[in-house]
Amino acid sequence: TNEKPMKTMYLSDLAIMYFPNSTKHSAVTQLRRWIKLNPQLTNRLQELHYQPRQRALTPLQHAAILEYLGEPD
Repeated sequence: TNEKPMKTMYLSDLAIMYFPNSTKHSAVTQLRRWIKLNPQLTNRLQELHYQPRQRALTPLQHAAILEYLGEPD
C-alpha cells in the first residue's frame, strides 16, 4: 500500500477535525468525552500508554482513535 506513515498529531488538531465549528478548547473536551464513552477505545489507548492529559498523540494512538471513531468528516 502507498499509505504514508502517520506522524505525531496534536489532540487539539484532531479534535478540530472532528468538531470544526467548535473552539479548540471545546473540541478537545468533546473528543476526550467521546474517548471516555468508548470503553474499547479507552482500553486500546491505555495499552498504547495514552495519558488523559496528553496533548500529542503517537501515530499508533492517532490510528486507534480513527479506527474506533472513524475518520473525521
